[in-house]
Amino acid sequence: MKKIRINKPTGSQILAAGSGVLFSISLFSSALGLLGWICFVPLLAALRGKTARQSLRLGMISGTSMNLVSLYWLVGTLTRFGEIPLVPSMAAVFVFCVYSSLQFGIFTWYISRLGLCRRKSVSNALVISFAWVVAEFFFPVLFPYGIGVSQGYYPTVIQVVDTLGVNFLGFLMFFANVSVFYLVDDIRQRSRPVLAPPVISVAAIAVVFGYGTFRINEIEKFLETEPRVEVAMVQANFDYAEKNLDNEPIITEKHREMSREFTEADLVIWPETSVQHWFPKEDSVYRIEDQIDVVPAGHAAHFLIGGLSFIPDPALLEDGWDEEDHRKYNTAFLVDPQSNILEQYSKTRLFLLGEYFPWINEELRFLKRVFPMIGDLTPGEGSRVLEIPGKNIKIGPLICYEDIMAGLSRNYVKTGANLLVNLTNDAWFGRSIAPYQHLLLSIPRAVETRRYLVRSTNSGISAIVSPTGKIEARTGIFTEESLKGNVVLIDSIETLYTKVGDIFAWIALAVTILFVAKNYLGRKYAD
Repeated sequence: MKKIRINKPTGSQILAAGSGVLFSISLFSSALGLLGWICFVPLLAALRGKTARQSLRLGMISGTSMNLVSLYWLVGTLTRFGEIPLVPSMAAVFVFCVYSSLQFGIFTWYISRLGLCRRKSVSNALVISFAWVVAEFFFPVLFPYGIGVSQGYYPTVIQVVDTLGVNFLGFLMFFANVSVFYLVDDIRQRSRPVLAPPVISVAAIAVVFGYGTFRINEIEKFLETEPRVEVAMVQANFDYAEKNLDNEPIITEKHREMSREFTEADLVIWPETSVQHWFPKEDSVYRIEDQIDVVPAGHAAHFLIGGLSFIPDPALLEDGWDEEDHRKYNTAFLVDPQSNILEQYSKTRLFLLGEYFPWINEELRFLKRVFPMIGDLTPGEGSRVLEIPGKNIKIGPLICYEDIMAGLSRNYVKTGANLLVNLTNDAWFGRSIAPYQHLLLSIPRAVETRRYLVRSTNSGISAIVSPTGKIEARTGIFTEESLKGNVVLIDSIETLYTKVGDIFAWIALAVTILFVAKNYLGRKYAD
């Protein structure tokens, strides 16, 4: 019988995997965010002297380890929500992580193929850092983890994202990683250190801290002089298995009961799909079966409620509700104290598999019967600011993980939003790191736009994030509690990021293409 030989991992492979782990855990807590400034040093060390093909493999090892550590909770989500056995769930997550690792692999292949690891210089460090921005921004991933996001719990550092966004902060951080690698490698080889990149990194960090200190003081002084409105969030803490039509009366009544204490609030917010009843999109009153007002009687506040809506098929109306034959939406309803629906927004960025699957309503409809957990929602028609008459409250609604997509928040602010509100339900992820990661990834939205971000969640973490990125109030996870606070409605501040958006990522792409062209032409004329 022939023995199966298993090769031991090489030192380079261990270094590459270590970089992925360091990157992952930099997103775990405020105590670990500093790792983002050095997490790529082991990977860069592993690439020394490697061919482009070897570098591709090492990059994928790093990316796979990063995604496996960051997204371990997806296994539990598939087994609980999808009712998929453990082994197939683990296999599916592993395949997904390997695909996502191409983001790292293409990057490492590129910098090795063009010889950027062979010589230490400021120009090479800049080109490598630009290439990383391109990989982060343009490679299609399910969750846009960025190295700059790891600084979300450090308000002084994160202020710089109001200029050119998280990509710019990620660029500075990767340049610092390259600089540290240069220094460590020179010390290891006992050669004369190349000091220019480390000196530039230190200067850049000093500028970031100086800018951050200045901007925090400036924004906080502004907030002290502005009027505030009171917002309140209900975190009723229902397990994902409890949220269904059968339990709809219990769930709705719980939210109504918890809302009664907020008699002085201007806006009361219920999280994503907190009301399980399906409402026709053309309804003008938020009332269940024309009998029960969703909003508590006698309440003076306006309500923003996460619910469900549908556009009925006229041919099926006589037969009542049949979810298989109607267009369904994940919707946020703005409701006045008399339960009138003022405006509504339906989620535009749906979650793959959980909320939709391409062509599920056409060629692959049979998959819905085989895998009932596959969602078949319809994306909304676009972003829409929800305004409360007479109160100057103009809400940019973000449902589920839309709060981690910078472009959506920016577009809301450009069209007049003075308050960002995220409605979400992270109960799917269990007692894992995922709810904490979700909060961390959302923090830059407040700083980029200089608007308050209010997060209302079913099971935590609900939070109020100030325009400086400071978390002013928050809840725990899997707790039944309410959260309230006062926020400033900001109309007068327009950040550079709001004006120009992700232009820095496009600059990085242009630099990367120009460098490839220069390298190619140089070789052509050399031949």
